[in-house]
Amino acid sequence: MHIVPAMNSRMVVLFRIIGGLLALAPRAVATDPYSSGVWLAGDHHIHTKFSPDGQYDIMKQVAEAQAHGLSWCVITDHGGPMHDKFAVENAYPELLAARSKFPDMVIFQGLEWNVPEAEHGSIIIPQTIDEAKIIAEFEVRYDQLNISRNDTPANTEAAAVEGVKYLQALKPAPLFIANHPARRGRNSPIEIRNWSDAGPDVAKGFEGAAGHQAATLVGQPRGHYEKSQAKDSWPGYPKESYKTWNGYDWYVANVGGLWDSLLGEGRAWYITTNSDSHRHYTDLTKVNTLTYATQGRVSPTTQKADKSDNIDFWPGEYNKTWVYAKSADPDDILTALRSGSMFASHGDLLDRLELSATSGDAVAIMGSTLALEKAGQDVTIHIRVRVPTKSNFGGKKVTLHHVDLIAGDITGIASDRTQITNPTTKVVRQFKAAVAKRDGEWLTFAHTFKNVKQSFYARLRATNRDLPEPTMDTSTTINPWEDLWCYSNPVMVRLKK
Repeated sequence: MHIVPAMNSRMVVLFRIIGGLLALAPRAVATDPYSSGVWLAGDHHIHTKFSPDGQYDIMKQVAEAQAHGLSWCVITDHGGPMHDKFAVENAYPELLAARSKFPDMVIFQGLEWNVPEAEHGSIIIPQTIDEAKIIAEFEVRYDQLNISRNDTPANTEAAAVEGVKYLQALKPAPLFIANHPARRGRNSPIEIRNWSDAGPDVAKGFEGAAGHQAATLVGQPRGHYEKSQAKDSWPGYPKESYKTWNGYDWYVANVGGLWDSLLGEGRAWYITTNSDSHRHYTDLTKVNTLTYATQGRVSPTTQKADKSDNIDFWPGEYNKTWVYAKSADPDDILTALRSGSMFASHGDLLDRLELSATSGDAVAIMGSTLALEKAGQDVTIHIRVRVPTKSNFGGKKVTLHHVDLIAGDITGIASDRTQITNPTTKVVRQFKAAVAKRDGEWLTFAHTFKNVKQSFYARLRATNRDLPEPTMDTSTTINPWEDLWCYSNPVMVRLKK
């Protein structure tokens, strides 16, 4: 997270929050804070034949990702005893071959971590010469399916924290993003806060909207959110948290909910979306899973099923995480993900979303913080969005209905680590697209917070639906292409102490 204090137009000061400590670095203020970088769409949760429930070659998944508009992707096959061996021996050469064939696509080595006593998570490794070895060594030590080995910790919440600390100590730093966090209720608010504290540079958020968004096209619950409270679920979550809300996780869609409680502490905790692509919902190919036990990969057969029970889109076909990065360099993409300079969109509802806060000559963008010299200053939130002009991959021309500006107070670290609400958070204003100010292909909006006396954050929500608030997904027949939502990460405004 970056902090830009209100100063003159020649110079501002950039603060980076690392574990609650501030480091200073000068930066010049640009007239347009989004004028010097690039927007890049990506997906950090993709499976291949090296997952026991996967199907496709790495090359195939990368090809589909590029064909569906992505510039970066992460191969995150499931961790476990077979994967830590074959990620190095068999899978990694295929990843390198994909990089060679698709030089314009940034491909990261990753892992879907079976987090001890919790859900899954994407681990994203910076591109280094030993990236595959790093992944294998990590999962041997800390993957829930591996921890029965004598040289690993017990399967406990403490083991997960140790795993995050292990990642935090790696240089260059990887990323850990919790996947489908509310699906089974296993990620307690205590655990999430513990991860954030243990790995302030690596534990950076959770999926705001899980993959498996094609599930309702084959008659299954959206996002594969089909569970209910079980013995390993945190008991404080309500029953409605086990369902998606217009395709998004309850942690995010519930205004004033768990995500807002983390933001209200001032935590650098961000959201993404991804495909969780295993097998395309139209694919009838039968897969031989027995070869996974001996070869670390499944084997497609020539046999066809009568009906598909696959629940996934291709990478980028429906879910996109758009990052605003300094460049298309892999390290710059990771920096953007780490800093929250990104938004999550379904069905190509938006392909640009620029959120910034200004006070006087100072400006801060999404994922950064505007520091006010004194109480009583006015702060203006500027919003620019762009709706794609061509039809999406569902064959539909998208129409934006409205954008919601959501804001909540930043009150500091909570004494109660079970807290899952922020009662100060609310929809401050709804902007109808039909009355927006137009700037070429862009729609622009603005809102001014007068006489600011309390630190706060602002985030955005957009949709093609005429709905005042998200609703719980109860139908297994909804067409996801007709129900599109987009969420931004926050910009924060802090009063100097």
